[in-house]
Amino acid sequence: MRIISVISYPFLPATTGGEICTAGLLNELSKNHEVTAFTVEPYKNGYEYQTGKTEMVYAMPFNASRYYNFSLIGKLKKLVKQKKVNWILFEQPWFGWLIVWLRLTTKNKIAVRSHNIEYLRFKSMGKWFWQMLYIYEKTTYKSAHLVFFLSESDRQKAIYEFDLKPINTLLTPYGVSYDKQPTLTNTQAISNLKNELNIGTNEQMILFFSTLSYAPNYDAVNFIIDEIYPRLTQQGFAFKIIICGKGLPEQLAQKITNTAHINYLGFVEDINLYIDAADIMLNPILSGGGVKTKAIDTLARNQRVISTQNGAEGIDINVCGNNLIITQDNNWDDFANAIIQHINEPKILPAAFYQTYSWSNVVRNLVEKLY
Repeated sequence: MRIISVISYPFLPATTGGEICTAGLLNELSKNHEVTAFTVEPYKNGYEYQTGKTEMVYAMPFNASRYYNFSLIGKLKKLVKQKKVNWILFEQPWFGWLIVWLRLTTKNKIAVRSHNIEYLRFKSMGKWFWQMLYIYEKTTYKSAHLVFFLSESDRQKAIYEFDLKPINTLLTPYGVSYDKQPTLTNTQAISNLKNELNIGTNEQMILFFSTLSYAPNYDAVNFIIDEIYPRLTQQGFAFKIIICGKGLPEQLAQKITNTAHINYLGFVEDINLYIDAADIMLNPILSGGGVKTKAIDTLARNQRVISTQNGAEGIDINVCGNNLIITQDNNWDDFANAIIQHINEPKILPAAFYQTYSWSNVVRNLVEKLY
Protein backbone atom coordinates (compact mmCIF):
# COMPACT_ATOMS: atom_id res chain seq x y z
CA MET A 1 0.00 0.00 0.00
CA ARG A 2 1.19 3.54 -0.81
CA ILE A 3 0.38 6.23 1.75
CA ILE A 4 1.15 9.95 2.06
CA SER A 5 1.00 11.24 5.63
CA VAL A 6 0.34 15.00 5.89
CA ILE A 7 1.80 16.35 9.13
CA SER A 8 1.45 20.08 9.72
CA TYR A 9 3.86 20.40 12.65
CA PRO A 10 7.55 19.61 13.33
CA PHE A 11 7.86 16.29 15.12
CA LEU A 12 11.54 15.34 14.82
CA PRO A 13 13.26 14.70 17.09
CA ALA A 14 10.18 13.14 18.68
CA THR A 15 10.23 13.96 22.40
CA THR A 16 6.65 14.87 23.40
CA GLY A 17 3.78 12.38 23.49
CA GLY A 18 2.17 13.67 20.29
CA GLU A 19 5.49 13.71 18.41
CA ILE A 20 6.38 10.19 19.56
CA CYS A 21 2.92 9.01 18.50
CA THR A 22 3.35 10.45 15.00
CA ALA A 23 6.87 9.06 14.53
CA GLY A 24 5.89 5.67 15.95
CA LEU A 25 3.01 5.28 13.51
CA LEU A 26 5.22 6.17 10.53
CA ASN A 27 7.93 3.80 11.73
CA GLU A 28 5.57 0.84 12.02
CA LEU A 29 3.63 1.60 8.81
CA SER A 30 6.81 1.89 6.77
CA LYS A 31 7.96 -1.62 7.68
CA ASN A 32 5.58 -3.15 5.14
CA HIS A 33 4.19 -0.23 3.09
CA GLU A 34 5.47 2.69 1.00
CA VAL A 35 5.04 5.73 3.23
CA THR A 36 5.87 9.36 2.43
CA ALA A 37 5.60 12.15 5.02
CA PHE A 38 4.57 15.57 3.59
CA THR A 39 5.57 17.87 6.41
CA VAL A 40 7.47 20.90 7.73
CA GLU A 41 11.15 21.27 8.53
CA PRO A 42 12.20 19.31 11.64
CA TYR A 43 13.36 20.92 14.86
CA LYS A 44 16.75 19.30 14.22
CA ASN A 45 18.13 17.26 11.34
CA GLY A 46 19.43 13.74 11.75
CA TYR A 47 16.45 12.16 13.50
CA GLU A 48 14.73 10.67 10.43
CA TYR A 49 15.62 7.21 11.75
CA GLN A 50 12.73 7.61 14.21
CA THR A 51 10.32 7.24 11.27
CA GLY A 52 11.83 3.99 9.95
CA LYS A 53 11.75 3.68 6.15
CA THR A 54 9.44 6.67 5.67
CA GLU A 55 10.47 9.05 2.88
CA MET A 56 10.52 12.58 4.29
CA VAL A 57 9.36 15.46 2.05
CA TYR A 58 9.82 18.82 3.78
CA ALA A 59 7.37 20.81 1.66
CA MET A 60 5.80 23.25 4.13
CA PRO A 61 7.22 26.40 5.73
CA PHE A 62 7.18 26.36 9.51
CA ASN A 63 5.04 29.44 10.07
CA ALA A 64 1.39 30.17 10.69
CA SER A 65 0.76 30.87 7.00
CA ARG A 66 0.98 27.17 6.19
CA TYR A 67 -2.57 26.76 7.45
CA TYR A 68 -3.88 29.01 4.67
CA ASN A 69 -1.14 28.44 2.06
CA PHE A 70 -3.01 27.43 -1.08
CA SER A 71 0.22 26.61 -2.92
CA LEU A 72 0.24 23.41 -0.87
CA ILE A 73 -2.58 22.12 -3.07
CA GLY A 74 -0.33 21.94 -6.14
CA LYS A 75 2.60 20.47 -4.19
CA LEU A 76 0.47 17.76 -2.63
CA LYS A 77 -1.35 16.88 -5.89
CA LYS A 78 2.00 16.54 -7.67
CA LEU A 79 3.32 14.21 -4.96
CA VAL A 80 0.11 12.16 -4.94
CA LYS A 81 0.37 11.67 -8.71
CA GLN A 82 4.08 10.86 -8.57
CA LYS A 83 3.69 8.28 -5.79
CA LYS A 84 0.37 6.85 -7.12
CA VAL A 85 -0.88 6.74 -3.55
CA ASN A 86 -3.82 4.72 -2.25
CA TRP A 87 -4.49 6.93 0.78
CA ILE A 88 -3.72 10.41 2.06
CA LEU A 89 -3.54 10.31 5.87
CA PHE A 90 -3.80 13.64 7.71
CA GLU A 91 -2.44 13.80 11.25
CA GLN A 92 -4.94 15.94 13.19
CA PRO A 93 -7.77 18.03 11.67
CA TRP A 94 -5.96 21.35 11.20
CA PHE A 95 -5.89 21.08 7.40
CA GLY A 96 -9.65 20.70 7.24
CA TRP A 97 -9.98 23.16 4.33
CA LEU A 98 -7.52 21.11 2.29
CA ILE A 99 -9.34 17.87 3.11
CA VAL A 100 -12.67 19.38 2.01
CA TRP A 101 -11.09 20.62 -1.24
CA LEU A 102 -9.50 17.23 -2.00
CA ARG A 103 -12.75 15.41 -1.32
CA LEU A 104 -14.69 17.71 -3.68
CA THR A 105 -12.19 17.80 -6.53
CA THR A 106 -10.34 14.47 -6.55
CA LYS A 107 -10.96 10.76 -6.15
CA ASN A 108 -8.25 10.31 -3.53
CA LYS A 109 -9.06 8.30 -0.41
CA ILE A 110 -8.60 10.48 2.67
CA ALA A 111 -8.23 9.57 6.33
CA VAL A 112 -7.71 11.77 9.39
CA ARG A 113 -6.04 10.67 12.58
CA SER A 114 -7.40 12.52 15.60
CA HIS A 115 -5.12 12.97 18.63
CA ASN A 116 -7.87 14.67 20.68
CA ILE A 117 -11.40 15.94 20.29
CA GLU A 118 -9.89 19.36 19.84
CA TYR A 119 -12.90 21.56 20.55
CA LEU A 120 -13.45 19.78 23.88
CA ARG A 121 -9.78 20.17 24.77
CA PHE A 122 -9.88 23.93 24.20
CA LYS A 123 -13.25 24.22 25.90
CA SER A 124 -11.82 22.53 29.02
CA MET A 125 -9.01 25.11 28.98
CA GLY A 126 -11.53 27.99 28.86
CA LYS A 127 -10.73 29.14 25.31
CA TRP A 128 -13.41 31.38 23.79
CA PHE A 129 -13.15 30.00 20.23
CA TRP A 130 -14.14 26.41 21.00
CA GLN A 131 -17.55 26.73 19.28
CA MET A 132 -15.95 27.76 15.98
CA LEU A 133 -13.50 24.91 16.35
CA TYR A 134 -16.41 22.51 16.84
CA ILE A 135 -17.84 23.47 13.43
CA TYR A 136 -14.44 23.22 11.73
CA GLU A 137 -13.64 19.87 13.33
CA LYS A 138 -17.04 18.42 12.46
CA THR A 139 -16.76 19.53 8.83
CA THR A 140 -13.25 18.06 8.59
CA TYR A 141 -14.18 14.64 9.94
CA LYS A 142 -17.36 14.35 7.89
CA SER A 143 -15.34 15.19 4.75
CA ALA A 144 -12.90 12.30 5.26
CA HIS A 145 -13.52 8.70 4.23
CA LEU A 146 -12.13 7.38 7.53
CA VAL A 147 -11.32 8.91 10.93
CA PHE A 148 -9.00 7.23 13.44
CA PHE A 149 -9.09 7.96 17.19
CA LEU A 150 -6.61 7.40 20.00
CA SER A 151 -9.24 6.24 22.49
CA GLU A 152 -12.59 4.51 22.39
CA SER A 153 -14.10 7.30 24.47
CA ASP A 154 -12.99 9.87 21.86
CA ARG A 155 -14.37 7.69 19.07
CA GLN A 156 -17.75 7.42 20.76
CA LYS A 157 -17.84 11.16 21.52
CA ALA A 158 -17.02 11.99 17.90
CA ILE A 159 -19.66 9.63 16.53
CA TYR A 160 -22.24 11.38 18.70
CA GLU A 161 -21.01 14.99 18.57
CA PHE A 162 -20.13 15.07 14.85
CA ASP A 163 -22.76 12.62 13.56
CA LEU A 164 -20.16 10.24 12.10
CA LYS A 165 -20.99 6.79 10.80
CA PRO A 166 -19.36 4.23 13.14
CA ILE A 167 -18.21 2.14 10.17
CA ASN A 168 -16.09 5.11 9.03
CA THR A 169 -14.19 5.28 12.32
CA LEU A 170 -11.57 3.13 14.02
CA LEU A 171 -9.73 3.00 17.34
CA THR A 172 -5.96 3.35 16.76
CA PRO A 173 -4.40 3.88 20.21
CA TYR A 174 -1.12 5.56 21.00
CA GLY A 175 1.29 2.68 20.63
CA VAL A 176 4.30 1.34 22.45
CA SER A 177 7.20 -0.43 20.79
CA TYR A 178 6.88 -3.55 22.95
CA ASP A 179 4.84 -6.68 22.16
CA LYS A 180 5.51 -7.93 25.69
CA GLN A 181 6.96 -6.59 28.90
CA PRO A 182 10.42 -5.17 28.09
CA THR A 183 13.65 -5.87 29.89
CA LEU A 184 13.85 -3.24 32.60
CA THR A 185 16.87 -1.17 33.61
CA ASN A 186 19.41 -3.14 35.63
CA THR A 187 19.57 -2.62 39.38
CA GLN A 188 23.06 -1.11 39.30
CA ALA A 189 22.00 1.68 36.94
CA ILE A 190 18.98 2.36 39.12
CA SER A 191 21.14 2.45 42.24
CA ASN A 192 23.55 4.87 40.55
CA LEU A 193 20.68 7.15 39.54
CA LYS A 194 19.23 7.23 43.05
CA ASN A 195 22.64 8.09 44.43
CA GLU A 196 22.94 10.97 41.94
CA LEU A 197 19.50 12.20 42.98
CA ASN A 198 20.41 11.88 46.67
CA ILE A 199 17.46 9.56 47.36
CA GLY A 200 18.00 7.77 50.67
CA THR A 201 17.46 4.04 51.14
CA ASN A 202 14.42 4.80 53.32
CA GLU A 203 12.88 7.21 50.78
CA GLN A 204 10.38 6.38 48.04
CA MET A 205 11.03 7.84 44.59
CA ILE A 206 7.90 9.43 43.13
CA LEU A 207 7.99 10.51 39.46
CA PHE A 208 6.13 13.01 37.30
CA PHE A 209 7.22 13.75 33.75
CA SER A 210 5.66 15.60 30.84
CA THR A 211 6.03 18.50 28.42
CA LEU A 212 5.79 21.25 31.00
CA SER A 213 5.17 24.24 28.75
CA TYR A 214 1.61 22.91 28.22
CA ALA A 215 -0.84 24.45 30.70
CA PRO A 216 -2.56 21.23 31.93
CA ASN A 217 0.88 19.76 32.68
CA TYR A 218 2.38 22.70 34.52
CA ASP A 219 -0.92 22.97 36.40
CA ALA A 220 -0.24 19.39 37.49
CA VAL A 221 3.12 20.52 38.91
CA ASN A 222 1.26 23.10 40.98
CA PHE A 223 -1.09 20.38 42.26
CA ILE A 224 1.91 18.27 43.23
CA ILE A 225 3.51 21.15 45.16
CA ASP A 226 0.38 22.66 46.75
CA GLU A 227 -1.90 19.64 47.24
CA ILE A 228 -0.09 16.29 47.13
CA TYR A 229 3.27 17.20 48.70
CA PRO A 230 1.87 18.63 51.97
CA ARG A 231 -0.51 15.69 52.43
CA LEU A 232 2.35 13.18 52.07
CA THR A 233 4.49 15.23 54.43
CA GLN A 234 1.75 15.44 57.07
CA GLN A 235 1.56 11.63 57.16
CA GLY A 236 5.26 11.29 57.91
CA PHE A 237 5.91 9.59 54.58
CA ALA A 238 9.59 9.42 53.51
CA PHE A 239 9.80 10.38 49.83
CA LYS A 240 11.39 12.46 47.12
CA ILE A 241 9.43 13.71 44.11
CA ILE A 242 11.31 13.89 40.82
CA ILE A 243 9.85 16.09 38.04
CA CYS A 244 11.19 15.77 34.48
CA GLY A 245 10.32 17.58 31.27
CA LYS A 246 11.19 20.64 29.25
CA GLY A 247 9.51 24.02 29.36
CA LEU A 248 8.54 24.48 33.01
CA PRO A 249 7.81 28.19 33.65
CA GLU A 250 10.58 29.86 35.65
CA GLN A 251 8.23 30.88 38.46
CA LEU A 252 7.32 27.23 39.05
CA ALA A 253 10.93 26.09 38.80
CA GLN A 254 11.81 28.59 41.52
CA LYS A 255 8.90 27.38 43.64
CA ILE A 256 10.33 23.87 43.48
CA THR A 257 13.80 25.13 44.42
CA ASN A 258 12.30 26.45 47.64
CA THR A 259 10.54 23.14 48.44
CA ALA A 260 12.37 20.30 50.18
CA HIS A 261 12.06 16.77 48.76
CA ILE A 262 11.09 17.91 45.23
CA ASN A 263 13.66 18.04 42.42
CA TYR A 264 13.07 19.49 38.94
CA LEU A 265 15.53 18.02 36.41
CA GLY A 266 14.30 19.47 33.13
CA PHE A 267 14.52 17.30 30.02
CA VAL A 268 16.27 13.95 30.57
CA GLU A 269 17.67 11.82 27.77
CA ASP A 270 16.54 8.40 29.01
CA ILE A 271 13.13 8.71 30.65
CA ASN A 272 12.83 4.91 30.80
CA LEU A 273 15.62 4.85 33.38
CA TYR A 274 13.59 7.19 35.60
CA ILE A 275 10.37 5.22 35.06
CA ASP A 276 12.09 1.97 36.05
CA ALA A 277 13.83 3.56 39.04
CA ALA A 278 10.67 5.15 40.44
CA ASP A 279 8.47 3.48 43.02
CA ILE A 280 5.37 5.08 41.55
CA MET A 281 4.37 7.64 38.88
CA LEU A 282 1.87 10.50 39.31
CA ASN A 283 -0.64 11.75 36.74
CA PRO A 284 -2.61 14.55 38.49
CA ILE A 285 -4.14 16.12 35.36
CA LEU A 286 -7.43 18.05 35.56
CA SER A 287 -7.77 19.68 32.12
CA GLY A 288 -6.89 19.14 28.48
CA GLY A 289 -8.30 16.41 26.29
CA GLY A 290 -7.15 13.16 24.83
CA VAL A 291 -5.06 10.27 26.07
CA LYS A 292 -2.17 11.12 28.39
CA THR A 293 0.59 9.26 26.58
CA LYS A 294 3.02 9.45 29.49
CA ALA A 295 0.68 7.17 31.46
CA ILE A 296 0.69 4.54 28.69
CA ASP A 297 4.49 4.73 28.36
CA THR A 298 4.78 4.21 32.11
CA LEU A 299 2.31 1.33 32.27
CA ALA A 300 4.12 -0.40 29.39
CA ARG A 301 7.17 -0.73 31.64
CA ASN A 302 5.08 -2.41 34.37
CA GLN A 303 5.13 0.70 36.53
CA ARG A 304 2.18 1.82 38.64
CA VAL A 305 0.38 5.08 37.88
CA ILE A 306 -1.77 7.04 40.34
CA SER A 307 -4.09 9.19 38.24
CA THR A 308 -7.02 11.54 38.40
CA GLN A 309 -10.05 10.61 36.29
CA ASN A 310 -9.15 13.22 33.70
CA GLY A 311 -5.58 11.92 33.53
CA ALA A 312 -6.80 8.37 32.85
CA GLU A 313 -9.33 9.40 30.21
CA GLY A 314 -9.13 7.20 27.13
CA ILE A 315 -6.98 4.47 28.69
CA ASP A 316 -8.52 0.99 28.63
CA ILE A 317 -8.57 0.18 32.34
CA ASN A 318 -9.55 -3.43 31.57
CA VAL A 319 -6.03 -4.22 30.31
CA CYS A 320 -4.06 -2.38 33.04
CA GLY A 321 -4.31 -4.94 35.84
CA ASN A 322 -3.62 -3.31 39.21
CA ASN A 323 -1.11 -0.85 37.76
CA LEU A 324 -3.55 1.99 37.09
CA ILE A 325 -5.14 3.49 40.21
CA ILE A 326 -7.73 6.22 39.55
CA THR A 327 -9.06 8.77 42.05
CA GLN A 328 -11.75 11.41 41.67
CA ASP A 329 -10.67 14.73 40.16
CA ASN A 330 -9.76 17.30 42.83
CA ASN A 331 -9.90 14.74 45.66
CA TRP A 332 -6.32 15.23 46.79
CA ASP A 333 -6.83 13.40 50.09
CA ASP A 334 -7.69 10.21 48.18
CA PHE A 335 -4.87 10.83 45.70
CA ALA A 336 -2.24 11.10 48.46
CA ASN A 337 -3.69 8.11 50.32
CA ALA A 338 -3.58 6.06 47.10
CA ILE A 339 0.14 6.78 46.77
CA ILE A 340 0.86 5.54 50.28
CA GLN A 341 -1.48 2.54 49.99
CA HIS A 342 -0.29 1.22 46.62
CA ILE A 343 3.36 2.25 46.37
CA ASN A 344 4.74 -1.06 47.66
CA GLU A 345 2.14 -3.45 46.26
CA PRO A 346 3.23 -6.03 43.66
CA LYS A 347 2.62 -4.82 40.09
CA ILE A 348 0.68 -6.94 37.61
CA LEU A 349 0.24 -5.93 33.96
CA PRO A 350 -1.71 -8.42 31.78
CA ALA A 351 -0.49 -9.50 28.35
CA ALA A 352 -3.71 -7.94 27.03
CA PHE A 353 -2.12 -4.52 27.56
CA TYR A 354 0.43 -5.20 24.83
CA GLN A 355 -2.20 -6.76 22.56
CA THR A 356 -4.06 -3.45 22.80
CA TYR A 357 -1.20 -0.93 22.75
CA SER A 358 1.69 -2.45 20.76
CA TRP A 359 2.37 -0.58 17.52
CA SER A 360 2.37 -3.82 15.56
CA ASN A 361 -1.24 -4.58 16.55
CA VAL A 362 -2.38 -0.96 16.19
CA VAL A 363 -1.04 -0.69 12.64
CA ARG A 364 -2.31 -4.13 11.67
CA ASN A 365 -5.87 -3.04 12.53
CA LEU A 366 -5.41 0.32 10.76
CA VAL A 367 -4.18 -1.30 7.53
CA GLU A 368 -7.05 -3.79 7.53
CA LYS A 369 -9.43 -0.82 7.65
CA LEU A 370 -7.64 0.91 4.76
CA TYR A 371 -7.99 -2.21 2.61
